[in-house]
Amino acid sequence: MVFSNAMVLPPRLGKKRPSGAGYIAMRASKLRGWDWSQWANYDFCPGLNRYVYWLKEPVGWFVLATVCSVLVGAFLSPLGWTVAMGLVAVLILGLGFPWIATRSIRCELAPQCTEVREADASSLILKITNRLPLPVMGLMIEGWDEGDGAIEEGATSPNRVGLARVPAWSKASYRVPYVPEYRGRYPKGTPRVACSFPFGIWTARREIQNVQPVTVWPMAIPVQGDVEVTGDKRADSGFGQRVSTSGDFLGVRDFRHGDSLKSIHWVQSARMDQWIVCERGGPQRETLELRIETGPSLGGKEDRRENLAWRVRIAASLVDVLVAHHVPFRLFIDGMQRSIATGSHARERCLDLLAEIPVDDSDGKEGSRSPKPPQPGIANRWNITAVGEDGLPLSAHQVHVRIEQGCAGLRSVDAFQTRTIHLDEDIASQFNHILMEVSRESCSA
Repeated sequence: MVFSNAMVLPPRLGKKRPSGAGYIAMRASKLRGWDWSQWANYDFCPGLNRYVYWLKEPVGWFVLATVCSVLVGAFLSPLGWTVAMGLVAVLILGLGFPWIATRSIRCELAPQCTEVREADASSLILKITNRLPLPVMGLMIEGWDEGDGAIEEGATSPNRVGLARVPAWSKASYRVPYVPEYRGRYPKGTPRVACSFPFGIWTARREIQNVQPVTVWPMAIPVQGDVEVTGDKRADSGFGQRVSTSGDFLGVRDFRHGDSLKSIHWVQSARMDQWIVCERGGPQRETLELRIETGPSLGGKEDRRENLAWRVRIAASLVDVLVAHHVPFRLFIDGMQRSIATGSHARERCLDLLAEIPVDDSDGKEGSRSPKPPQPGIANRWNITAVGEDGLPLSAHQVHVRIEQGCAGLRSVDAFQTRTIHLDEDIASQFNHILMEVSRESCSA
């Protein structure tokens, strides 16, 4: 029976399904495009993790094997009891010895120097007191840095250090080589003493109570030669061309609101029938502003971390130069004044502040907001940032340095120059070249 008015659905234009080998090839290409690593690491049943995570430790499988051996001995063969007793002995020894070892020793961890530079070879002193009549073997010290990854041969991070043997009834000292990679205050985590000897089926851990921290300062870029900057302490009191209330007389001028009555030139005031004051020349040293921004640059996480590290290293190198030449300066981090560097401890105080900057950039957090541009003044400024003059982030291999010379004398506007340091080239030569240019133009003091 045929209906003449039956509705006929039109075929799907442009989406004709292939058949045979073509369809199989199409499905195979889609499967190859999938990221199977995400499926392999995907947690399908997160609610059951608390019940099955114990199987990640070898002790979990030993317990499971012991239970199976008991069931075999009870229902199938007496041989299962023998296997169960052997597994129980392994469990007692594998769990008991690590637990006793970690609680029968006393550990002290202290650095050889409390302040070190990045990439400088140093060491940690580990003191262990063993109160057992038996030697303790297989000890590990872990948790100095974030994470608990094992140390490979030739590594310079004491994140996990293994000790082969600690004698019985003894006090032993060990020297652990340490070459810090990035600035900061260490330890980042909680140092622990761990032991999994003799079978490694379970690891007993205990926190080290006596730990002395270490501060890692940013690496300093070596300065070639002597930079000619005027900042000696004798410049505090001397002759110069800057306006001041003390020093040699430079001339006279009209009275301005706020001038001291002590500077009035009475003879010239009586002669001109108006107030005339004396102009004096001040010292040759002025305060410099050192500004560093921690905002992110372009590139991946590792590239941004390295870019920020070099920005901090450039700032630390400038701190060393300014302190060595007795130039007073103010340190600004993300637009906030953190220190007024004066006195004998100015270098340590500024380097401590730079070491507290997080290793990773602020990445859009509150500290990464661009501060308001500083108002014109007589202070010179060094701005170290990862943002160009157009306000856009630079490449991860570039650091932008803006050097401003404040308005003074007959100049009513700020003069500035910009330099870009390329991190994939010789950084030391670029840094020294900038210092020499600034020194010749008398922009540092």
